[in-house]
Amino acid sequence: MALRGAELKAGGHVVETLYIGGGTPTVLEEAQLEYLLLACRRHLPLNDAEWTVEANPGTITAQKAKLLASYGVNRISLGIQDINDCRLALLGRTHTAAQARQAFFLCREHFPTVSVDIMTGLPKQSAEDVEEAVSEVCRWQPDHISLYGLKVEEGTELASLVEKGKVELPAEEDVLSMMLAGKDRLLSHGYEHYEIANFARPGKVCRHNLTYWQNRPYLGLGLGAHSFWQDKRFHNTVHWQGYRQGLEQNSLPLQEETFVTRRQMMEDTMMLGLRLMQGVYFAEFQARFACDLRQVFAKEIALLKKQGLIVCDAERIYLSSSGYPLANIVFAQFLTV
Repeated sequence: MALRGAELKAGGHVVETLYIGGGTPTVLEEAQLEYLLLACRRHLPLNDAEWTVEANPGTITAQKAKLLASYGVNRISLGIQDINDCRLALLGRTHTAAQARQAFFLCREHFPTVSVDIMTGLPKQSAEDVEEAVSEVCRWQPDHISLYGLKVEEGTELASLVEKGKVELPAEEDVLSMMLAGKDRLLSHGYEHYEIANFARPGKVCRHNLTYWQNRPYLGLGLGAHSFWQDKRFHNTVHWQGYRQGLEQNSLPLQEETFVTRRQMMEDTMMLGLRLMQGVYFAEFQARFACDLRQVFAKEIALLKKQGLIVCDAERIYLSSSGYPLANIVFAQFLTV
């Protein structure tokens, strides 16, 4: 953090957004958490940054919430996942639905923006279950809701149960029904669907995630963290010993670094930008790359339009209602093999 912070300050850069998580920072003891927060304040040019911390309902406490807020954290992302205790237990979550609700209102007392996660595609889950979860969470009035499908990670207890046939995952078409049911329910509660898996109240879109979807530069700090900076994509080593040795030698512990060509950057801009419901604006693409995306990707656009998966109007290109559930097919068209 000190090395990257010095680099940012020397270049006159300001951190617009800071996101702490993947992993759960609130699992740290208060003293450890304060050490991390103090380091962020000391080394990073934060100014008026959107500062998000991920939290688990089972590990956020009133003391930790006060501590986070006192250092300037202004956005909490709360991993609720579901409101059914049996399914939460299957996921290996340590909290109950009641604790999730309690944690939400605790966060509401301390932070101006509270986001929650809801998962679909869970074992023994139906579209009606998703609608029920969304309706319940909407009654709490969070500012932002992420609705995304379960990804079974290797090495987890759930993965083992699925492999042994003891737990059955929903069929793909049922997962799609869950996503569509959840989306419709969120829209009915006044949330804006601004990205494939994300919904927000007016003015509450996640600025940090927009950085990724608009293919803008970002820096990742920590073991295995990925970055896109100065036309390069790179990531830190995933091995703790090498990571620590690099820092002790006052050098960045990079494992792999790849230069991003202009063509690759254009492709990435299309794939990531089409995740946004607004899509990609022709004028913005032209300003960035000095070319018309309709000419650069004429073949891909013609095919996707014929399939009814995208819409092109006078200003932009975006997913059609038919393209939304088949987004990965759309993205693949802009990927050079």
